[in-house]
Amino acid sequence: MASRKWLLPLLASLSLSFGLLPSARADAPIKIAIAYDVGGRGDKALNDAVAIGVDLAKKNLKLTALNVREMVTDGTEKDRARRLRFLANAGYTTIVAVGGGYEQSLRTVSQEFPTINFDIIDNGNISILNVQSLIFDSQQGSYLAGVLAASASKRNKVGFLGDSNLATSPAEGAAFAQGAKSVKPKVVVTITIPSDKSPDATLTAMHLSGVDVVYSNWEKNSKLLDSVVALNTVPKPLKLIGVLPDQYWLQSTKSKAVLIGAYSKHLESASYDAIWNAVNDFPIGDVLQENPNIYGKKYSVADGGVGLALTGAGMSYSAVITSVSALLKAGKIKIASA
Repeated sequence: MASRKWLLPLLASLSLSFGLLPSARADAPIKIAIAYDVGGRGDKALNDAVAIGVDLAKKNLKLTALNVREMVTDGTEKDRARRLRFLANAGYTTIVAVGGGYEQSLRTVSQEFPTINFDIIDNGNISILNVQSLIFDSQQGSYLAGVLAASASKRNKVGFLGDSNLATSPAEGAAFAQGAKSVKPKVVVTITIPSDKSPDATLTAMHLSGVDVVYSNWEKNSKLLDSVVALNTVPKPLKLIGVLPDQYWLQSTKSKAVLIGAYSKHLESASYDAIWNAVNDFPIGDVLQENPNIYGKKYSVADGGVGLALTGAGMSYSAVITSVSALLKAGKIKIASA
């Protein structure tokens, strides 16, 4: 993954009028907790990405283990809620939950402790005043994936395979198609969101129809990579664009033969900002959605929280991705809603 500058923390000019919680006393000890998802550090996925931001924040803000506590869930709903309640009762004034797996438990526990600030990384579904959602602009990532797919396609046929468990899949598919057609207006785009537990049948059908580059946000399992590798041949190649860090299996050596790029979500920026905000008493960010109101921040190409990492044959298209990223950053590309 290409290196980049760390994001600046949320500015004081954010919309604090939207229900700013009571400020902590200036002399009160800093007590921040990170509730990792299953696996914790070392998972090579969401938790590891978050941990990078945690470590940098601790270093830059001169925090210790006495200030920042880290816990890992076993993945059950009961355990998630139990750990959040434990941290709240132990006096942690900001609790950061990693991943959408905490959605239900956080809905419950945050209302039991209305004076505690909760952050949830990579989930934007909770409309509660003391919960801040730190999410990523998946449509921008999908648009860039479409640009790369169309640029790399030799047969002018590209595909999007969506994960049916993700509510954002239809919007991501539409953004992918828009990005692809911005490069090659006549490119044929196939969009499929199967309900199957395996992507094998869908990928095979795409490949038989002539698709030679596929973008997928499939998170169910690593069968996506296995299927693409199996279908990829010299006379009829099939290349893959994925999502990091969600699809942790893309980091395996097996992916080198087919992977040309990945929509990258910089979760380390979100965890860094969550800690910085807690230390500097800026707990509430933008209004992401109204009626019901959802608060937090959506990271984008503009602030470096979203990007497209290129690898292998995808590196040949660095110039076009850089150019389109600059247009997105400048607000010169409007991505249509699905």
